[in-house]
Amino acid sequence: MNILIASDKFKDACSAEQVGQSLQTGIKKTFPEANITVLPLADGGEGTLEALATSLNATWIETETKDPLFRKINATYLYQEAESRAIIEMSRASGFELLEAHERNCMFTSSLGTGLQIVDAIKKGAKEVVLTVGGTATNDAALGIAFALGVQFLDMDGKSLCPTGENLVKVYSIDFSNSIFNKSTCKFKIATDVENPFYGPKGAAFVFAAQKGAGDKEIEHLDAGLKNICSIFEKQGLPSPALVKGSGAGGGVSGGLYAMFGAEIFSAADWVLELNSIDKILKNTDVLITGEGKVDSQTWDGKLIARLLHLAHKNQTKSVIMCGTLADIEQIPTDMGIVHVSSIIHKPMSLAQALADTKKLLIEHGMLLGHYLKNNVK
Repeated sequence: MNILIASDKFKDACSAEQVGQSLQTGIKKTFPEANITVLPLADGGEGTLEALATSLNATWIETETKDPLFRKINATYLYQEAESRAIIEMSRASGFELLEAHERNCMFTSSLGTGLQIVDAIKKGAKEVVLTVGGTATNDAALGIAFALGVQFLDMDGKSLCPTGENLVKVYSIDFSNSIFNKSTCKFKIATDVENPFYGPKGAAFVFAAQKGAGDKEIEHLDAGLKNICSIFEKQGLPSPALVKGSGAGGGVSGGLYAMFGAEIFSAADWVLELNSIDKILKNTDVLITGEGKVDSQTWDGKLIARLLHLAHKNQTKSVIMCGTLADIEQIPTDMGIVHVSSIIHKPMSLAQALADTKKLLIEHGMLLGHYLKNNVK
C-alpha cells in the first residue's frame, strides 16, 4: 500500500515534519510493509518555508532584524537568485510564537521586523517579494513593514508615529517621499487563505485580535484604527482595501500592502500544493493521511486540508484525517472519500499534557492507523 502523509503542523506542539515522521514511526510498527512518503505542508503560517524550500530550489538567507516588540533577533527567508524572488514567512520575524504568553498583545506589536527582511531582499535585487502572512502577532495593517521601507505615518501635529496597532487610529497622513519601494521594479504578492475583510465584524481585529492578546476594548480600538487607516488611504488616492477578500489577513497586512504598494493577494494552499506537485503524487497513492492541530468548521472553508482532500478524491485516493482537537464533526464532508477521522488523544488529559506528549501520541496513533489500514482498507 502506498501511503502519503501530508500534514500541516500541530500548533505549539510539532512541526509538519515532526508530525509526519512520528506517524510514520507508529504505522511501521503495525504495518511494516507499507510504502510511506512524508511530505510536510503549510498554509502560509509557521513552517511554510520548509514545505517549499526543496521544490523552489531556493537559498536560505539569514538576517538581523526585530521581533514584534522591536528586540533584535536573527530570522531567515528564502531567495531564488535566478528569479530574483524572495519568499518571506511573516511569522519568522513578526510571529506569535516569538513572544512569551504575557507579551502577546497586538496593540503594541509591529510588523517592522518583516519589513527589515524585505529591505534586505530588495538590496539583494529582489524583483518580486512573496509574503506568507499566517501566524502573526500583529494587527498593524503593515505599518511596520512600510515604516521599514521608508514610509512615515504622521499624526495631526505632523509627528511620526511608532508603527503599532495602537497607533492606527492616530494616523492623519502618510508620507511616501522616502520610500525605497518602487512598484515598477518590484512586486508584492501575499499568500494567504484567510478571506476576512480589512475591518468590521468579520475583519482582522474582531476575528483574530483576541487570540493575539487583545481585550474587548482593545479590539474595538484596533478596528477603529483599521477604519481610520483605510480612510487615510482613500484620502490620499490609494485603493481601498475595505472590500478586498483576504485584506484582513496577517492583522491587516494584506490590505495595507494592497493599498500602499499594489500587492496581489492569492491562495497559499493552492500555491503550496502546486509547488509540491501533489496532484501528480496522488495519482500513485492509495491512502492520504492528513491533518492539523485542530479540525473544525474553519478547516472546510477553503483551507489547505480541504483542498488537499478534494485533490485526493479527484484522484480516487482514500483519505484519513487525524488531529489533536476534533470539533464540528457534523460538517466533515461525506462525499470526499474520507474513510477515517479521529483525534490522537485517546484519554482525558490537560492541554498542557497533550502539547507536551504530542510526538508520543502521534506514534501511538500511527500504530492504530497502521493496524486499521492493513486490515480494513483495500
